[in-house]
Amino acid sequence: NPQSAIPTPHSSLTPLEYAYRLLAQRAYSEQELTDRLLAKGFTAAAAARTVAHLKTQGYLDDTRLAADQAERLRTRGFGPEGVRAKLLQKGLSTEMVEQTLETGGEDQERESARRLLASRFSADALKEPQIRARAFRLLLRRGYPQEVVESLLGGAPDDAVHLDEPAPGEF
Repeated sequence: NPQSAIPTPHSSLTPLEYAYRLLAQRAYSEQELTDRLLAKGFTAAAAARTVAHLKTQGYLDDTRLAADQAERLRTRGFGPEGVRAKLLQKGLSTEMVEQTLETGGEDQERESARRLLASRFSADALKEPQIRARAFRLLLRRGYPQEVVESLLGGAPDDAVHLDEPAPGEF
C-alpha cells in the first residue's frame, strides 16, 4: 500500500501524499510522476506502487493525457511534429503518441495552420515577401509539414527552403 511507505528524511509526506499534491497542480504522465517521486528521494519501489495505485484510482491516465495535451497544443497552433515532440517530452510512449496523432488529418492540420496565420498576420501583410517568409518559418517551427505550409503560402521563400526540420527547442 503506497500510504504505508516510510517518508523520506526530506519530507514528512508519503509518496502518495506528495503525488496528490503534484496532481492537484496539473496532470502528469506516469513517467513524469515517477521521475518527480524519484527526484524527491522516494525509492523506485515506492514510486512504482504509488503510480500503480493512482492509475487504479483513475488519477493517472496517459491515454487521456496524450489526447488532452494534443488537442491543447493543436489549439495553440502546433502542427503534428510539434505535438509529437511535446508529447514525447512528457515521457509518453512513442506508440501512444503515434496513436494520438492518428486522430488528426491533413485537413485539420491545414485549418490549424490557417488559424495560426490569421492570429499572427493580416492577409495584406502576407503579400510582403519578408512577412510571408516569417510566416513560412513559423509554421515549420511549429511542426507543420512543408506540404501544408506551401499549400497555404505558396512555394518556399528563398530563405526558408532549408528549414524542413525545426531546430531542437524551437517549438
